[in-house]
Amino acid sequence: MKKQISKFSNKKISYKVTNWHEYNKALKQRGSLTVWLSEDLDESWLAPSTEERKRGRPLVYSQACINLLLTFRHLFKLALRQVIGFIESLFTLSGKILPVPEFSRLSKRAAQALSCLHLPSLNEPTHLVIDSTGLKVFGEKEWLETKHGKQYNRKVWRKLHIGVEEGGYITARVLTDHHTDDRACVPSLIDQSNASYITDCLADGGYDSHQIYKFLEDQTIKPFIPPPSQAVVRSKTNPSTRDQTVKYIKEKGYWAWYYKNDLGRRNKVENTFYRLKTIFGRKLSSRILPNQDAESHLVCCMLNKMTSLGMPKSVKAY
Repeated sequence: MKKQISKFSNKKISYKVTNWHEYNKALKQRGSLTVWLSEDLDESWLAPSTEERKRGRPLVYSQACINLLLTFRHLFKLALRQVIGFIESLFTLSGKILPVPEFSRLSKRAAQALSCLHLPSLNEPTHLVIDSTGLKVFGEKEWLETKHGKQYNRKVWRKLHIGVEEGGYITARVLTDHHTDDRACVPSLIDQSNASYITDCLADGGYDSHQIYKFLEDQTIKPFIPPPSQAVVRSKTNPSTRDQTVKYIKEKGYWAWYYKNDLGRRNKVENTFYRLKTIFGRKLSSRILPNQDAESHLVCCMLNKMTSLGMPKSVKAY
């Protein structure tokens, strides 16, 4: 049962899940090995031999093998050596005779997870919600310096920018450092999600700018981004979409504009971030940026997989 405080009264609004039996079954399936293991494991475990000769040592293990091991790493929150031990014991119990890569090779090839994992692209008209969140990087230097009385001022974070469609699936993601402006990632998120099927784009005030409004309009996408309270109308004779938004809010108020355009749809991305951090944690496990980029991509794909297993359907309980 989830409770939320209404914006217009102190009365709490209660919600109840109507498909609890199916949702409970989906939650249990998230930890099932059969969901993550493919039937052709034996055939896809080793890298296929090719006639083309390239420089360097040929790959022994396929990318599907590396992705599976990294999936177990985040699914069960294991270190790389523990993942190797888990797979070896799993093969022993199942009677499979397959080699298992060492942890150093798994770490070196972690960045290549982007090569065969793809987020779903939109194939029917829908809206897209974009937002960003911070993820702590590997290390405890900040804690050690704070412990010994020296304040650590250079806090290092990674920012994960995502785009979420109506069904709750992540269709685009970009990982940057904590200095990158959110608005700089909008073109990439739109392009990854297939702009031709995006009807509306919803975001918070951090994405507001005349350039973003114009970019979305050029893509025939309706922008729903709240401007700041001090925003003014630039042109009264030929008002832009942003000018019309500013004028409407000044005349009728923010909440009138909010409910008119159903801005509650933006809660979908907030819920996605909550699920991602609750399931996989708030810190990246990899040490270098390419591996962190691949890790964030893998985590988003795993969350989409869990979404496909089943999601709760809730209604107001009067």
